[in-house]
Amino acid sequence: MHINSISSRVLQIVLAFITFFCASAMAAPVLQEHSIKIDGKQRRYYHLSDPAAITPGRPILLVSGSGCDDFAVRLPMFFERYPGAVNVYYLEKPGVAKNADGSKCSEAFLAADQFGKRLSDHLKFLSIEPELKKMPARSIAVLGFSEGGAVAPYIARDSNKIGWLATAGSGGLPQSEEFLIFADRGVEPYAKPFSRDYFLQVYAEIKKDGKSLKKEFFGHPYAYWSGHLFTYPLNVYASLNIPMVVAMGEKDESVPIESGHALRDHFLKHPEKDFQFVEFPGASHGLRYGDRNGAQEFVAGLAGWFKGDKKAFELK
Repeated sequence: MHINSISSRVLQIVLAFITFFCASAMAAPVLQEHSIKIDGKQRRYYHLSDPAAITPGRPILLVSGSGCDDFAVRLPMFFERYPGAVNVYYLEKPGVAKNADGSKCSEAFLAADQFGKRLSDHLKFLSIEPELKKMPARSIAVLGFSEGGAVAPYIARDSNKIGWLATAGSGGLPQSEEFLIFADRGVEPYAKPFSRDYFLQVYAEIKKDGKSLKKEFFGHPYAYWSGHLFTYPLNVYASLNIPMVVAMGEKDESVPIESGHALRDHFLKHPEKDFQFVEFPGASHGLRYGDRNGAQEFVAGLAGWFKGDKKAFELK
């Protein structure tokens, strides 16, 4: 064979390899569905990962917000701007149907939708999921959105596998106090048609009948509220000795910004702790402000934060 033909063939092979590896590097993360047994029942969980990554990224346990919609269909969107190798694990809530829009929750979901259950499920998931089970202490990050942000600190407290805590749309005060803050501010519906006196009355009823699945308040059974209303996340944050970051929107309509400020102010008095508070000016509960997706910006900053970058969440 002529030497020019050989050189041409070699060049084609080299170009093919370059094309393959470039295409692989730009490949979108893949969401895979798996099954796992927790407390004797089969559950769905998902793994979002980058198949082209030579080295897996920092494992992230994601804890979603409230409701019975199928969060997995939206999960990849949050990581579209993540600059490193994606490696996210998400345990679906019990009783959530695939592609459910959240308009009607199943009885199985309502019976299991309790703070203690969400916490214990995630702790068991960390201990039995094959890949997470192999991970050493302080090697996994927990990321909680909204309601998941209230559960995430407790996961960090109770599992030595957690080495980073990140939350968005969740503060440090008990939810019972957050509702009263909105009422005192005159925010609807907390102040009108409801009121501070109304909330205090309902809180007393929930404390008396906290296991009821029939009595409801704000669309959830008393059994749900008894676990969520009176927990005090700030005390749990204060007990942790791992890097922590909390993001909230200034105009959050579900959790008052004062709840985030309570965390901020506490840790200003304790600079020995590795804590950051990121406030998105004018942003909503979902960290949206104008045409900007603050949730994606926050998640993108996690990659640098894991490496110790103190400016990872600077808003531009």
